[in-house]
Amino acid sequence: MRLARPLGAILALLIGPLMLAQAGGWTGQRSFEEELGSTLGISALCVLAIVLILPTRLRALAGLGADAAVRLHRHLVGVLLALIVGHVALAVGLQPARYTLLRVFGQPWRAQAAVASVACLLALIAVSVWRRRLRMPYAAWRALHGGLAAACLILAAVHTYGWHRYLGLGTGALGLALLTAVPLGALATLRLRPPRSAYVLERVVPEAGHSTSLVLRAQDGLGHAFEPGQFAWLRLSDEGTRFAEHPFSYTSSAEDRSRISFTIRAYQGFSARVGGLAVGTRFQVDGPHGGFRFRARAKGVLLLAYGIGITPSMSILRTAADRGDPRAFMLFYANRRLEDVTFAEELDELLERLDLRIVHVLSQPPSHWTGERGRITTDLLQRHAPDDLPRWDFFLCGAPAPVDAGITALSEIGIPPEQVHAERFVEV
Repeated sequence: MRLARPLGAILALLIGPLMLAQAGGWTGQRSFEEELGSTLGISALCVLAIVLILPTRLRALAGLGADAAVRLHRHLVGVLLALIVGHVALAVGLQPARYTLLRVFGQPWRAQAAVASVACLLALIAVSVWRRRLRMPYAAWRALHGGLAAACLILAAVHTYGWHRYLGLGTGALGLALLTAVPLGALATLRLRPPRSAYVLERVVPEAGHSTSLVLRAQDGLGHAFEPGQFAWLRLSDEGTRFAEHPFSYTSSAEDRSRISFTIRAYQGFSARVGGLAVGTRFQVDGPHGGFRFRARAKGVLLLAYGIGITPSMSILRTAADRGDPRAFMLFYANRRLEDVTFAEELDELLERLDLRIVHVLSQPPSHWTGERGRITTDLLQRHAPDDLPRWDFFLCGAPAPVDAGITALSEIGIPPEQVHAERFVEV
């Protein structure tokens, strides 16, 4: 049921403009190749609109889940490129008289808009792939990413309208307007809307595994509600740009909304600076986000955490302990070294408050280690997991590769995908 709304919105953007184009009123006659070329071009514009909307945190897409939205966003870029190549091949490649349109300079403005739109798309992809090599700051990359995406869509719409055919007449023009206005409006809303909650840094807690927990207190004394397993976007209040915000999972119990915490592993940029933040630092928190929810009828919850992917699992376990949840919980926690195990002492304490089993898995264990070694595999799950797993819910969090391996392992022991929720660490 949660997926019906976002999938309906995506299908409307994908199919609606094609239906409006059909009713637009253009009555010209062309060859099959030309008609197919136009169809691919309109489809490319629809897919481009979806690509822009998916990361914008629209409530209509909330049921899709952040992980699924980001992965769909990335996969659709490949579909978009294929549609553009097909459109150009049919609209230009099969008609030698149009080859001059690719020269750009001195050509009609509608052709120039098309070439500029493709150039913006290729630049957007290049900047995303090579950002680290270019040493581009995160906030600058997000601003450029959004700017190039908006320019790509506007130029594509100008090109489409310039031909004054299917999306340039009657109801077709309405479809073009919606394809342009909805994504741009979503982008503008994301950047211009006021932040949802203001918090003050109350404590900075060093954690194992080169991590730091930030405990924030709501300025209004109330804060906002969230569910364990969700995440929020954090931004320092004194940052000069809305692009300098970063997504982190809640690690605190959802029972106390006035004090929330986030545990951040030091890598580079913002994450490397959090350990030095002063108490009293003000934050803007945009949350909660993420579509994870426990089924009320689930008998238990199995958590697969990889490295700092333990953060949402800690919120789940802390909340369950505070609520006195009687269900069974099982945590598989994978790290490289023993000293990387974040929250080790608190996890031991939670064993006394919950029906909880913990299986630590180390890929580089010390010589005295007697626990599991290597990675979380199908065999490891079969050896430790209970027999009634089909009645459980499953939550995975970590880097993409181990999470994908964990999903495969769960599938191999017979867990249906609708019971599995995954969150992968990706750059957004």
